[in-house]
Amino acid sequence: MSMEKLLLEHLWIVIVVLVLTVPFKAAALWRAARRGHVGWFLSLMVLNTLAILDIIYIFIFSGEEVGKKNEQNDQQQDEFKREPQDRQHKFSSSSKSRTTIL
Repeated sequence: MSMEKLLLEHLWIVIVVLVLTVPFKAAALWRAARRGHVGWFLSLMVLNTLAILDIIYIFIFSGEEVGKKNEQNDQQQDEFKREPQDRQHKFSSSSKSRTTIL
């Protein structure tokens, strides 16, 4: 029995494998690209491990930076809340700046 004949007779297996692996592949590639993980992106793009490597990346390796980013966002929000006068000064335009621009 040849491989083509086997795949054609059991097409449902191919469809199930695709339905299960494509979403994980897409999610892992998306996360790797958004986080700038070039090595992971290339590995996930080239290697087809039936979504095993994709699942490992999503649930283990991509989560490390999420906590760091959340801490940085919290610190920035705290800074933003503490200094309303400085914030207003930074974002307000003065008459001097308008005259120099014009």
